Amino acid sequence: MMVVAFIAINTDYVQNKALHYATEKLSERLRTEIKAESISINFLKLTLDLHNVSAVLHGKKTDHFISVQSLHLRGYSIELDNLKLVTNNYKPRKNVGKPKRGWFDAGHLDVTANIKMQINYWQEDSINASILKGTALDTVSGFHINDLHMQVATNLKKLYVQDAFIRQGSTEIHIPAVEMLLPSKKKGIHLNYHTTRPLTAQVILQDISRLFTPALAQFTLPLELSVNVSGTDSTMVFDDIQIKTEDEKFQLAATGGIEHLTEKYLLNISFHVDKMTAKQGSAAHIIEQFPVKKYMMKQLGNLGNITYKGDFSVLHKRQVFSGLIGTGVGDISLQSLMINDSTKYVSGTVGTSNLELGKALEMNEIGMIAAKATFEFDISKVRTAEMRQKVGGKLPMGTVSAKIDEAKYKILKVRNTTLDMESNGAVAEGLIVISNRILDGKFSFTFTDTNEMHKMKVKPAVKIKLFSKKKN
Repeated sequence: MMVVAFIAINTDYVQNKALHYATEKLSERLRTEIKAESISINFLKLTLDLHNVSAVLHGKKTDHFISVQSLHLRGYSIELDNLKLVTNNYKPRKNVGKPKRGWFDAGHLDVTANIKMQINYWQEDSINASILKGTALDTVSGFHINDLHMQVATNLKKLYVQDAFIRQGSTEIHIPAVEMLLPSKKKGIHLNYHTTRPLTAQVILQDISRLFTPALAQFTLPLELSVNVSGTDSTMVFDDIQIKTEDEKFQLAATGGIEHLTEKYLLNISFHVDKMTAKQGSAAHIIEQFPVKKYMMKQLGNLGNITYKGDFSVLHKRQVFSGLIGTGVGDISLQSLMINDSTKYVSGTVGTSNLELGKALEMNEIGMIAAKATFEFDISKVRTAEMRQKVGGKLPMGTVSAKIDEAKYKILKVRNTTLDMESNGAVAEGLIVISNRILDGKFSFTFTDTNEMHKMKVKPAVKIKLFSKKKN
């Protein structure tokens, strides 16, 4: 290519011949089809102008079409106008038939980018450059970098990035410094990277909703983020995660990571929440950002300030949670909770030793409760729609089974009690069974609206054994 550049200084005829020869040989070497409308090279003055240059790279699974409207090199200043990258793996997009999945798909990109950069220092084994301005847009996926600038340097073994700024919509990400050990096939070295100072961001999740998850389309609540990031080709580690809202009514501190990034069925996203605090009203405000059916929101407000410490993992078609939830009316131990996207059920086990259930449900006749319960609820939209057509209703569909160690109802204080409840979506029916040395009792109850639990209908059937004759 240096020979071609030198020859091209002299005449247009030689330049065109050299261009034809160079593109032909390059095409053969890279299995690439290259076309160029015009190339102007001045090797001595370090200038290069390309206009309407395009290439098609035929990969094993994906074809890449690359074109640039114009590339200007002036000394150490480079400008790329309308650099276009189109990929096609000749398969349906990953979100076809999957409405919950975002539009990002590396096999179907249609990105147009503009880049302006300055090479500050260049030697045989080291480069230092500044990306002064960058934009990128994929109208299909929703990927749209409004602004990008950073300082980059490399010694061909490591890459250093400093003062990086990325804006996607209203989301702004600041990366003070990243070090990357670049891959090497010869030495068997894999990509390895870490931030030397925390990454910070002002995030509005709506900005990435079309890319990754439509469920975030209405999430306009601004969040502030700070985190240290490290990882390899297949893993990511997040240390000292700090997330909060602008008013600081919601705050979260956590650590976590991602394993098997490139393996769909083995992907494991796990986080340990050191502490989460949601002041009264903020939890409901966050839930309101999601377009889901909302149950027991009034009871959520009755819980007051909420704290959480525990773990959660996102696996293939499953999300698993555990931990301790603290509220203004008592603590709840979340022993397990699983959202199964394959079966469309939510199930789990919870326990408490000091929950003032009556305050949460606005039912003053119920006092402190110590209990353990298992539950399962149907979250299938198809099954729910079918049941709604048959019976109507405002309730979730599911079952609850509980072992109550101790509870107070009106003037009664009971122990060793069982509760079983089932809801068909319109009516929830339950049975409480009490059996001890003082009484045998059954309390059946029904309700139709979680926002009006105080209207619950209770039918007692109690047998007092205190004055019963003892059998000889």
